[in-house]
Amino acid sequence: MGKRIAVSATFIALAPTIAAAQTGGGDGNPGGLQIDIGISTGLTYDSNLSLDPGGDSASIWDTGLTFAFSSVAPNQRFEFVAGGVLRYIDTAGATDFGLEDPRFRLGYTRESLNSRLEFSASYSDVDRDFLDPFLDTTDSSDGGKVATTDAALRYETGLQDPFGFILDLSHNKVEYSGTTDPDLNDNQTDRAGVAARMRVSPVSTVTVSAAQTWYEEEDLLQTDRTTTEYLVRFEHELDQVISLDVGLGYDRIEEVLTSGTTITSGAVGFVGVTRAMTNGTANVRLATSIDDEGRRTELTFGRDMELPRGTFSAMVGASRAPDGDVEAIGRLAYVQRTSTGEFTASLERSAYTDDGDNATDTRAAVGYRHEINSVSRLDLGLEWSLVDRATGGPEDTTEYARISAAYSRDLTADWDLTSGITYRTRSDTTDGDADSTAVFVTLSRNFSFRP
Repeated sequence: MGKRIAVSATFIALAPTIAAAQTGGGDGNPGGLQIDIGISTGLTYDSNLSLDPGGDSASIWDTGLTFAFSSVAPNQRFEFVAGGVLRYIDTAGATDFGLEDPRFRLGYTRESLNSRLEFSASYSDVDRDFLDPFLDTTDSSDGGKVATTDAALRYETGLQDPFGFILDLSHNKVEYSGTTDPDLNDNQTDRAGVAARMRVSPVSTVTVSAAQTWYEEEDLLQTDRTTTEYLVRFEHELDQVISLDVGLGYDRIEEVLTSGTTITSGAVGFVGVTRAMTNGTANVRLATSIDDEGRRTELTFGRDMELPRGTFSAMVGASRAPDGDVEAIGRLAYVQRTSTGEFTASLERSAYTDDGDNATDTRAAVGYRHEINSVSRLDLGLEWSLVDRATGGPEDTTEYARISAAYSRDLTADWDLTSGITYRTRSDTTDGDADSTAVFVTLSRNFSFRP
C-alpha cells in the first residue's frame, strides 16, 4: 500500500502559489445558463520549494485560467470546469516555461419525484512540488507529477416509495511520472455496488447491499486485490430523540501477488445510537471491519453542538489494530464567529495499519480571519501534523508544520489582490530536516456571463 497520511478535517490553507484561478462553476449559478471565467497572475519566491534538506530556492510566475460552464434548472444541474496554469519557474540556475497543472471536472445531477441520477468525472495532472503536504495522501518529499482520473455514477429509485434500488459505480486511476520513490506506484481502483432499500414502517428502514472492488497496483509484487462486501443495515427511530443504526455483513478479500495468493474474510458490522439534544446530538458507535491488513475495531463517542455564534464537534475513542495494539483516536472541531471575522480550531488523531506496521496520524490547526473593513481582510493560519509509523518499533516519523499570513483586498468589484508569507518545516527520520520561507503576491479576477 505504501506510506500514507490520512486526510484530516478542514484546515485553513494559505497557498503561496496559484494552482488555477478558481470559480464555483454551477455552485454560484442561481439558475439558467452561466459562463464563469477566472484569471489570476502571481509571483512567488520560495527558499525551498520541494521542502527537501538542502533544497533549491525557486522564483515562480504563474498565470492561471479557469473556464466554467453551468446550466441549472429546477430538476437538473450540469457543470463543466477546465483550468490550467501558464508557469515560468527559475530554480538552481535552470528555467522552465509551459502550460502546467491541467484540470477538468464534469458534473451532472437530475432528480425527479421518485429517482435521482448523479454523474461526476475529473482529471488532473499536477506537479507534486506544488501539492499541499497537509492534503497530499502520499508521504514523500520526492518530486515528479501525479495524474488522477476519477469517475462516479449513482442512480437511486424509489425515493418516495416503500421500496427502492441504488446503483453505485466508481473508477479511480493514479499515474506517477518523474519520481524515484518506490512507494509511489501507478494504481487503479474500480468499484460496483447495488443496494435494495425497504421502508418496513414509518420509523424503520432495511437496506441490503452488495459491492465488489478491484484494485491493481504496479508495484514489485504486482498487487491484484478483489474485495467482496455484503451488508444488511437496519435504521430505526426508537422515539422522537433516540435513533438506532445497525449493520451486519461479510467481507472477503483475495489478494494475488507474485509471491502467492492470500484470502482474508470474516464478519463485519457496526452499531450506533444517536440522541437528539436541545443544542445538537450525542452518539456512540462500535464498528469492526477487515481489509488486506486484517481486522480493525473502533469504539467512539461523539457530541455535536450548535453554539450562539459557532459550532463545536467532538469525538473520542479507541482503535484496535489487527495485532491487538490499541491506540486512542479522536477529533475536535470548533468554529467561533466574531464581530470582525471567524476563528477556527481543529485537532484529529487517527490510527491505521500499513504494510503490517501500525501508525498514527495526529493533526492540529488554528486559523483566524479578520475583516479589516468592507474591502480588506487578514488571514492567519497555523498547522501541524505528526505521522508516527513506529508505534513500538524503531523511530519512523514525519512531522510537518506551517505558519501563514495573507492580506487580501478588493481593488474593484471584480479584481482582488492577495499577498502574504508562509513558513514551512518538515522533519523526517529518513530524509532529515528541511524548512522553507515563501512570499507571494497574486492578482485575480472572475467574470460571469449569462447568455
